[in-house]
Amino acid sequence: MTNRLQGRIAAVTGAASGNGRAIAEKLLAEGARLAAIDLNADALNSVFGDRDDVLCVQANVTDEASLREGFARIKEEFGQLDILVNNAGIAKFGTFEDLSTEEWNQVFAVNSTGPFLVSREAYPLLTSGEGDHTRAIVNITSVEAHIVISSSGHPQVHYNASKGALLQLTRALAVEGAGKNVRVNAVAPGFIETPFTAETLKAQETRDWLIERTPLGRIGQPEDVANGVAFLASDEASWVTGTTLFVDGGWTVY
Repeated sequence: MTNRLQGRIAAVTGAASGNGRAIAEKLLAEGARLAAIDLNADALNSVFGDRDDVLCVQANVTDEASLREGFARIKEEFGQLDILVNNAGIAKFGTFEDLSTEEWNQVFAVNSTGPFLVSREAYPLLTSGEGDHTRAIVNITSVEAHIVISSSGHPQVHYNASKGALLQLTRALAVEGAGKNVRVNAVAPGFIETPFTAETLKAQETRDWLIERTPLGRIGQPEDVANGVAFLASDEASWVTGTTLFVDGGWTVY
């Protein structure tokens, strides 16, 4: 490992499993100390509970009071924040005709409003830290923020729209954050093999179609996403802001 993040403090939402866990473990491997944030306290403690360099924070990204309490703990423990990764997200599937207002609001609450609320709580810690390195926010969007074809067979209008909103939040906050030494970028994963997608990937026909459709010829892994996040969080990306790094095996080339 390069220890690119030695001495940095990072916070990752949805850190207990899937992409979030891989991101958290990558940032730790690169030398950062970590606030691992997740709604599932048992899963958090199972993964990170025995590590001295990790603060486990149970918080709901859709609840302002929960986040306020969580970031108060982060401030008390670390005093500052250098990296924020907004990873927590959900997906729901169903046709537009059957889409309820409740489900639309639920997806937007987690995928769009959640990153806004988390970033707002983190911002004072990101802008008041010591050292001349840039601070970084990395939002996990999706290829679905840019294209819709990958939803073929399982419509998800609300997911596409919520990730599109997160993309624009990324761009707008990059402009505002630049004046305070905060870079804001996005990683847009394609289809990644996680516990969330395990059921879909059980069907060999689906797996074969995804591999055939992907120029690099394999299903993405959480480590692929984590590697992209680590780059954007590091000083190697010190002149990169307001952009999206596609981690999709070439999916969006077509």
